[in-house]
Amino acid sequence: MKKISFSLILKISGIVFLAFAVVLGNEIRLGIDRYIKNTLETDAEVTVRNLDKFAKSYIETVAVNKVDITSDAFQSIYSSALSGDNTKIKCLVDSQGKIVSTSREGVSSPTLCIFADEYYGSQSWPLYFNLTSLPKKDLNSIENFLIEHQKEVGNISIEVKLDHQPEEGEASFNDIQVKNLVYNDEIIYTGDVKGKTQTFQGTVSAYTSYNKEIVFFSSASGTMKIQKQTEKQDSSKEFEEKQSALVVDYQNAMNGLQYQIQRNFKKFKSSGKEFHSAGNDYSNYYLLSPYEYNGKYYSTVMMRLEDWSLLVDANQSLDYTTEESLDLLSAGYIFVTQEYTDLTMKSLQQFMVDNSSTYFLAFILIILICLSIAYMIVRPIRRIETTAKHIARKEFDYPIGMTRHDELGDLARSIDIMSKELEKTISNLHQEIERVTQLEGVRKDFVSNFTHEIKTPLGIINGFSELVELEQDEKKRNEYIDIIQNEAKRINELVLAMLDLSKLESQNISLTMEDVDLLDIVDESLDSMAYLLEKKNIHLNAELDSATIHADHFKIEMVINNFISNALRYTEDGKSVYVHLDEHCFEVENEGAQIPNDEVEKIWLTFHKVDKARNEEGTGLGLAICKAILDLHHFEYGVKNTDKGVLFYFKF
Repeated sequence: MKKISFSLILKISGIVFLAFAVVLGNEIRLGIDRYIKNTLETDAEVTVRNLDKFAKSYIETVAVNKVDITSDAFQSIYSSALSGDNTKIKCLVDSQGKIVSTSREGVSSPTLCIFADEYYGSQSWPLYFNLTSLPKKDLNSIENFLIEHQKEVGNISIEVKLDHQPEEGEASFNDIQVKNLVYNDEIIYTGDVKGKTQTFQGTVSAYTSYNKEIVFFSSASGTMKIQKQTEKQDSSKEFEEKQSALVVDYQNAMNGLQYQIQRNFKKFKSSGKEFHSAGNDYSNYYLLSPYEYNGKYYSTVMMRLEDWSLLVDANQSLDYTTEESLDLLSAGYIFVTQEYTDLTMKSLQQFMVDNSSTYFLAFILIILICLSIAYMIVRPIRRIETTAKHIARKEFDYPIGMTRHDELGDLARSIDIMSKELEKTISNLHQEIERVTQLEGVRKDFVSNFTHEIKTPLGIINGFSELVELEQDEKKRNEYIDIIQNEAKRINELVLAMLDLSKLESQNISLTMEDVDLLDIVDESLDSMAYLLEKKNIHLNAELDSATIHADHFKIEMVINNFISNALRYTEDGKSVYVHLDEHCFEVENEGAQIPNDEVEKIWLTFHKVDKARNEEGTGLGLAICKAILDLHHFEYGVKNTDKGVLFYFKF
């Protein structure tokens, strides 16, 4: 049974899913934007309907005269006609951008609500106390105290001075002065109030102000009693469960709106577009660009308060499409802001719910596509794998033979080509093994030659050392000793040359690279061999140009000296030697006997002698050392027979 390459299928599926996720992510982002836009516009319609009611009263009672947004007439309709969702923040701004007032819609003053223990014979009767008379600092202190004790059942006692005796059923107390406020026997406020006071007791139900809204569940509904049935018995068990108060803080909403108006008034009021909704007949409204403040999201509707008395010239024409013209008629502005919590997440959830069936079908489709793509890719890969296993067993008669014209087809054809090349390489390797076997014979010849080279001087030293012991003639003894020293010197030179060659061939030697002028080296070499030229009456023909290379001066000098000395050594008396140097090549050619063709490549081997009779001098390692030096420098070199004789060269 064939193994299925699940890992590859998973990888392909992962890539396709990743591409799908990118596309889906972009679609979800656009969908969220649409849902957010729809949410903001829907809420804006509710706000505009409430503003339009205010706009009707404003036009009928105020705008017929010169508009003063601080007048009692305007403030009366502003506070009463504008009603609706009390979670929205409204801000009244004059024409210059100065904030006149900021409050919550439907909330006119800080109010404490308690359930009175007894009020005209009724129990748990809700009473509302207007705390406007309290200083702002004390109000903040009371708010913070209530929040700190939000899990407690708050028994509260409030002693107040009333402006009139309450009638039966009256629940709201507006014009009051608070003398004492006690919470669970703890005094949280004391005021300097003179005159007759009245005390009300009960449990705290709620506290409402411009900034905060606190609803005490435990106090409002009393102690919650929950009956819990057990599995083993029918008896019920009562227990108390205390709930925290619901605390809603509108401080960020107010501060954020004030920040936008105070810092960016002109930019803020012109950031949106005119908003049209069914039934808004009395004014123009604008849905401004949403903004973020302290991690919350806010959307704002703006209404212009038009004052036609600002139009001095009755014949003056205005372009109502430009903001500058509209500003000339604006007595002020009303901004209504609504706060949103987790708007993006809620929009995402709604978007996914609405489109779940579409994405489920897309998910199924993408799985089928992944499996199809994986099959189309995995099947030819399995064929390639089978052929690769045959190649690993050195079986080259199993080509893939794929005819696909894509990347996998190219890969299959490349593997077929590789198989043929590998077969050829293995064949060449066998031939190389045969060549190495031949080199083994050369190595044996080397050992034999080295033994022969060192055997002769050792024999001479041994023979003459015996003669030194027997000879009585001092003069002959000294001659024998000189011969022994010369042969010892020859052995030393041979050993040193062998050591140099070994280091060079193992590349266990560092080159001192520098800029070298070959012309200086060639001149010095020719000068040092002038005596040999005169001795053998050799004619020197030199064509020398300056040539600077980056090389090891000492080792390149060894190569040049060896090439020239070899040329002079194998040149007959009265013949010529030709030395050529240019910026690319150094050549030495001598007139004389040519090297047999089958010996040309062997001439670089150690102790190899083309004509053993002519090689009595030297160690037989010179050209081998030259070869190693030139290999280290990566220079091209060689030897060839010419019409005149033999030419040695190296190029750089």
